[in-house]
Amino acid sequence: MNIMYEKCKDDLTRTEIWKTLSVVECTQTDKKGNFTYMSWGVAWLELMKYFPFAEYEFLQTQYYDNGTAEVHCKVTIGKHEILMHLPVMDFNNASIKNPTSRQINDAKMRCLVKCIAMFGLGHYIFTNQKSPYYGEDLPDEVKDQQEKAVVNTKYSLVTAEGEDLGIYVGEDDLLRTLKERLGVKKADITDQHKDFFRVNMDTIKQAIDNVDQQDPNHVKLNRLIGFYSDIWVTRDGQKES
Repeated sequence: MNIMYEKCKDDLTRTEIWKTLSVVECTQTDKKGNFTYMSWGVAWLELMKYFPFAEYEFLQTQYYDNGTAEVHCKVTIGKHEILMHLPVMDFNNASIKNPTSRQINDAKMRCLVKCIAMFGLGHYIFTNQKSPYYGEDLPDEVKDQQEKAVVNTKYSLVTAEGEDLGIYVGEDDLLRTLKERLGVKKADITDQHKDFFRVNMDTIKQAIDNVDQQDPNHVKLNRLIGFYSDIWVTRDGQKES
């Protein structure tokens, strides 16, 4: 029988837990693409072999204004607990906008494994360059650009009279409403259309700045501007030619 079974859980020290779990060889790992993972089932099974009184809890999922989300998990062994967080991410480890319930659940279980590793179990997997978490806290220009594309996608529109029309997450959502409000032939544009375009010009500029020039939405936004070229003003305050 493992000595930890015989010891009162309240007498366990953090050092004893780490020394016990950090030497466990977790051979049951999975590979997805270039990354090595340990499933939550394997992690929990191994933890139960040494500390069957361990407990975990998922705290409230945090949602951000840009449509992304972050999950939180707490693992308790004896009187020691560790809190860990993890963004809801896709297979490229980029934040997901408006995640589904399955994506949130997957993130929770990944967070559980990460939290257990903070106690020592399978920690070496996270220090391996083939781990999806390797270097996650280090500067990464590519990752920063990916995240910037996610963050700058919250838009608001108002009527010509200043009535709030709500928040639109993503250029697709924004363009759908702009098309409904402004998508008429140039000959059919009225003063009402122009007023709506004018009061929402900053939002349209923000969307253009956020979208890559190769993105189809960039083309759609510029096509829209073309219909209202007589009132379109650039960032430096000049009329667009």
